[in-house]
Amino acid sequence: MNDSPLRRPGRPKAVSEAAAVWALRQEAAALSEAEERRFVAWLGEDPSHGPAYEDAIWALDAVSRHAGEPDIMALRGAALTAGGKRDSYWGWTAALGLAAASIAVVVLSTATPPAIPTESPRIGKATRVAEEVLDPARGVYRTSIGQRSAIELPDGSVATLDTDSQIRVAYGPTERGVYLLKGQALFQVAHGKRSPFKVYAGSQRITAVGTIFNVRLEGAEVQVAMVEGSVKVRPAVAAARDLALPVKEMTLTAGEALTADLASPLLVRNVDVAQVVSWKGGVLMFNDTRLSDAVAEINRYTQRPIAIADSAVGNYRISGVFKSNDPEHFSQAVAEVLPVEVTHAPDGAPILRAQSITPK
Repeated sequence: MNDSPLRRPGRPKAVSEAAAVWALRQEAAALSEAEERRFVAWLGEDPSHGPAYEDAIWALDAVSRHAGEPDIMALRGAALTAGGKRDSYWGWTAALGLAAASIAVVVLSTATPPAIPTESPRIGKATRVAEEVLDPARGVYRTSIGQRSAIELPDGSVATLDTDSQIRVAYGPTERGVYLLKGQALFQVAHGKRSPFKVYAGSQRITAVGTIFNVRLEGAEVQVAMVEGSVKVRPAVAAARDLALPVKEMTLTAGEALTADLASPLLVRNVDVAQVVSWKGGVLMFNDTRLSDAVAEINRYTQRPIAIADSAVGNYRISGVFKSNDPEHFSQAVAEVLPVEVTHAPDGAPILRAQSITPK
């Protein structure tokens, strides 16, 4: 029997099992704030955790497609029996995670797992803009479409860039400054430093000390979401001065987010942190999301974007966890649960259109 994608050659068994546990836990119910923080921390512990989580999601999706097969039913029953002997929820989930690996072996031994893209470097392979001097305290880094990269900053902080993103590092004697010039980044700030860590994005300035937070630029909008610790958000001095704006500062703590632009006040809201930062693990989580919005998010990661042929199709809503770099798999999954069909453009890009009805 062939190995499942949950356990790739050379990958420690503990990593595969942990990935299965997280995938199953998120499939069962929304994570609590404490669990979200543990999940994000686990993703950031080692570069192998993100790909392992992607494989677990793919395998569980395959399991769901073959749920009625006798071998699957038998293994599922064995998992539930084993789980009944555990005292805690996490113990039960761990047992089910191990069984999921066995289930995936049965299902995937005859299936071909999605190819791992070779054209995009893995995390840690950021492109440094050539014209910048080779000074770690002052440099520009960018990612291409579909790429994610983790950059270790001079003080030990880490900036993880999402697809098609760019930052400029500008550390100086009075502050550890980073400018988000494009896209999205997750910042894990080193503790115990004298100078403040500041991120400048659009019109806003975010100040943090020993914390984890996500920043995204969408046109003139700046979106800030907290994973751990707290930050202070306020208009950058230059923006406030140029537009004669009152300087209002907001504090965000774990599980909170805000969207800021120059035309609207800063308003804090609660968010699902796991959903906000799922991109770091190579997946995107949607919860009752308009299909047009989900497609727009998927399209950020591909050179062959999904097209929606009929405007009404974009109003359907979808929930689930999907690989960010696999628009074809996303499109086929959508077609299985919604009245849409998938065709393809000459370049192979998927097209979603209303399902045709054949007269009886």
